[in-house]
Amino acid sequence: MCVASSVSGTNELTIQSICRALPLMIEIQNYQRCRPSFMRRVHLKNEAALATRPDNFEGLENEVIKGEVSMAQLANLKIIASQLNASNEPEDLDILIHTLVTGGQVAVESREKECCRQFLLAISNLLPIGCIKLATYKDQYLPEYSSRFNLIGGPHNMDIPLDVSDVIVVRVLPRDLSIVDSDKMSLENCVIEVRRRPENDGSGGGLPQIVKRYRDLLLDADVRDTLLESVLRTTREGWMHKAKICYQMKHHLPASEIFKHITGVGYDDRQVVMYWTAGLSDAYKQHVIASLQHTRHMSIPQTSSTSSR
Repeated sequence: MCVASSVSGTNELTIQSICRALPLMIEIQNYQRCRPSFMRRVHLKNEAALATRPDNFEGLENEVIKGEVSMAQLANLKIIASQLNASNEPEDLDILIHTLVTGGQVAVESREKECCRQFLLAISNLLPIGCIKLATYKDQYLPEYSSRFNLIGGPHNMDIPLDVSDVIVVRVLPRDLSIVDSDKMSLENCVIEVRRRPENDGSGGGLPQIVKRYRDLLLDADVRDTLLESVLRTTREGWMHKAKICYQMKHHLPASEIFKHITGVGYDDRQVVMYWTAGLSDAYKQHVIASLQHTRHMSIPQTSSTSSR
């Protein structure tokens, strides 16, 4: 059982109830508030716009909503990682992953719509489905797209406003322009390069654990196909579990106390966990709220009984 000494009365009883229900370990750390990313601020303002409806997966409804993962997607993911790691700026791979998992926007520009589709579908495997807001291709970048999509494709030299500060722009250039059949297009035959980096690219401090984990998996030649799919899924599920605990705790504790009750989450991981709470389903959130209301109701007689003694 964990005891939050700084919380008294009903809150303490509620936290103890949560801790009995979940296998939590306490990790005491000094807390500094993480500055939420642009996309995270959008989620806080309008959680009803989460990626749970078909119009958030424009051009890719069936493949993403059903959660289908093909070996081609995973192969493309390895190609993307390999090319970025071998470029003149190898840290671009970390920047891409960091931007993706902390709620930034990834914009892919190419002369070929199929290249955008393949790239975006591949990297979507690094996010829980509830955090995906996808448009495979737009002819132009409209202002509202900065909050509507976190994965978006568009034409070569797509004009993205400079005030969109947390976007990474990746350009995909086919080496053979004579190929016009989309079925024959492959990222393996493309040049992938980063054209614009976000203002907060994670280089100023430590990287979240999940960024390092993803990078190591994608660059490991022995981890591929079904093995890669399995470890990516396990990694996502592990961090979604932390996001669930975070969502429960935030209804009882101030932000400065939440991460004292979640094991394995360092300072650099907090923005990931906070953002991934946006990927929780509405059904789960409603269940948590209903359970907490029940817990509060049940704790009132216990508090009164304790006081009378």
